[in-house]
Amino acid sequence: MSHWPCFAAGTWKLENLVSRFRNVTFRVEAFECPISVYSSYAKDCTTEDCPLYLFDAKFVEKTGGTMGHEYAPLEFLGPDLFEGLGSDRPDYRWLIVGPSRSGSTFHKDPNGSAAWNAVVQGRKGWVLFHPDVCPPGVYVNSDESEVTAPLSLAEWFLGYFESSWKIYGPDGRDPSKRGRMMVGICEAGEIVYVPSGWWHLVINLEDSVAVTQNFVSMTELSGTLKFMMDKPDQLSGFSSIEKGVVHAKFLETLRVTKPDLSDWLHDCPGRPPDTRSSLWDSLNQDRSQDVSREFSFGFDLQDDESESSENL
Repeated sequence: MSHWPCFAAGTWKLENLVSRFRNVTFRVEAFECPISVYSSYAKDCTTEDCPLYLFDAKFVEKTGGTMGHEYAPLEFLGPDLFEGLGSDRPDYRWLIVGPSRSGSTFHKDPNGSAAWNAVVQGRKGWVLFHPDVCPPGVYVNSDESEVTAPLSLAEWFLGYFESSWKIYGPDGRDPSKRGRMMVGICEAGEIVYVPSGWWHLVINLEDSVAVTQNFVSMTELSGTLKFMMDKPDQLSGFSSIEKGVVHAKFLETLRVTKPDLSDWLHDCPGRPPDTRSSLWDSLNQDRSQDVSREFSFGFDLQDDESESSENL
């Protein structure tokens, strides 16, 4: 992302966003707010445990397309098959702005999608759990339609992080649980890939600006189609079509845009004909031989953990 104008030219630093789009309103939690007002709030909320978070899915449209030209999707992850839906495509990209201590509690990305998250300014702490591990302190019903995370980010770190790391980290005693929890810090100019189905929590360690996109490539397709059939009530981001017809609409789109999948689609759900390993499997294949290796997004975990504790 070093060549993206939003990073290379600094056009997305918060003060520059304010000067460029002072009166443009962005989504902040449950309301719309001019970014100039939000910037003033972010500077003055130093005593709040859970500062408000700007998380806007329409930032490109709201800026007349300008911000959409200042970064580029990651091509090596493959095309987003939802793109074929055109105007029916679900929300897939977000501008994220928040002061230190703000962030998002544990969640899985919507519709069986994977995601990438690029930090333009600041630093973000990440905690991820394998799909088969419900994060301690988080409670879900049998189909995960109801997720309860009663703790604030700070409370979760104080009450659960250390014990969770001992059980699910690289040195956990139980081999079936070892390595199921991963942590790291993403610096400005770095990107995190989040596999489909992984629980994750994100906390801003500094005032931060980021952009994220969700996508469904061939790797996620089978899981997404199954999600659409099994959990249509949990689909999100589809504002122009009813949830009950999303599965049929997506299949119809794939038959037109991906005719090479016609035989497989006839018998779906199932496994796509593409037998490549997922990106996560490719990056993680050596871990099966060395479960004690630490995950650190490309930098030293021990140093970062001490830094993270200071920031929290």
